[in-house]
Amino acid sequence: MKKAVLVAISLFLLTSVANAMTPGEKAYCLVTENYTVQNNDTLDSITRRYIVKNTYGKREFHEFRDGIIELNYDIFKQRDIRKGDNLVITYWIPNEDTKDEGTN
Repeated sequence: MKKAVLVAISLFLLTSVANAMTPGEKAYCLVTENYTVQNNDTLDSITRRYIVKNTYGKREFHEFRDGIIELNYDIFKQRDIRKGDNLVITYWIPNEDTKDEGTN
């Protein structure tokens, strides 16, 4: 429980700092999605599905996978995932304000 609270506070602080920047300074923003585990899902298959959405730069598979575990530690500390579990997954995408910079 303590780790989940720390992760939530860290995410809040990270997004607060990112949002405090002016639009010209912020090239990327953090996206948080909730995913409900389906039949035949594995942590690796979910990681493969979401790592391609991250466009901030190349992410290592194991690092991204470990991030999912860390964000959902309350589930993973007890058992592996199963159908119906709700996972929080984060990744970076270009900010709408800067996506089209340099194009006319």
